[in-house]
Formats: sequence, C-alpha cells, structure tokens
Amino acid sequence: MKRLIAYSSFSHVGLMAAGVFSQTETGMQGALVQMLAHGINVVGMFFVADIIFSRTNTNQLDQLGGITQTTPRLTVFFMIMLLGSVALPLTNGFIGEFLLLHGVFTYNHYLGLAAGFTIIFGAVYMLRMFQKSMFGATSSRTESFADLTSSESWVFIPLVVLVFWIGIYPHSFLKVTEPAVANMMKYIGTTAVSLK
Repeated sequence: MKRLIAYSSFSHVGLMAAGVFSQTETGMQGALVQMLAHGINVVGMFFVADIIFSRTNTNQLDQLGGITQTTPRLTVFFMIMLLGSVALPLTNGFIGEFLLLHGVFTYNHYLGLAAGFTIIFGAVYMLRMFQKSMFGATSSRTESFADLTSSESWVFIPLVVLVFWIGIYPHSFLKVTEPAVANMMKYIGTTAVSLK
C-alpha cells in the first residue's frame, strides 16, 4: 500500500517538473498549485496507510479487505483524499493538474498526451488499491478493524477542507502565486533573448 502511494507521489512530482519545464505561465501556475495540493493529499494518504498498519500490522493488499464494513468514517475520509490525489474535478488535485497539463500541451502536444495518460494510469492503480484494501471479504487481520478515533478524525478534517477549498475556490490560492509566476516569466523571456 505504501509503495503504491509512493509511486503516485513520484508521478505527481514528475508532472510538476513537466509543468515548470514547459516554461508557460499556466504550466508554472499549475505546478505551484499542484505542489500544495500534493502535499495535502500525500499527508492524508500516508496517514490512512499508517492507521491501517497500526490496526492490522500489515500494508500488504492481499492481506486486507472488507474494512468498509466497520469503518464508515475512515472510508469517507480515505475516499476524499484518494479522489483529490487522482484529480477528480472540484478537488484540489484537479486544478493543478489541469493547469500544468495545459502548459505541457501548449509546449508540445505529444508530451501533453503522454502526461495525460500517466494521470489515467495513476487513477487506475490508486482506485484498485482502495478496492483491494477496503472492499471484499474481511481477512483475519481486518475482521475486528476499529473505525477512526476522534483525534484521528480531527487530523483529517482540515485536510478535507483544503481538498475542497482549493478545488472549488482556486482563485484564492492562484492570486497568491500570480506575481511570482509573472516575475519568473519575465526572467525566462529576458534570459532567452540574452542567450540568442
């Protein structure tokens, strides 16, 4: 489970780098927003993995399953963090990935298509992870799985608020990064002219 989350994290960092190297304003804006969104999502995802490990003593997907039967709160929080991570519209991951993909696609159509496919593949294996760990029959490790405690729930609440805040009201975050991106674009333009 932790390995899949780490692979997803590497994929997002690669997309952020692509957005920066596109040298477009939307690509850089998307990369900056995605850095924030990814930081929020990866904290939530690794916290879920830690909760599951602390209760079952394993992160192996073939030893999990059926956790949703006794954990409505964990299921909801896990799904929200997962959907933010796979860039569902109205979540924080969508805004950054949409902008940086637009920047990459503007730079090169083929690279933009390749980057788009990585998002699709990432969504497939992350949703598969959710299915194998949370649904199906319970195992000996998950049959007495306890739901979130109140302190664990309070860790998720600000993360969930940020997932939807950035996804629904992205301008409140984009306007903070706009001046820095504008200055960077001026620097890139000046440097490109001087190199010629």
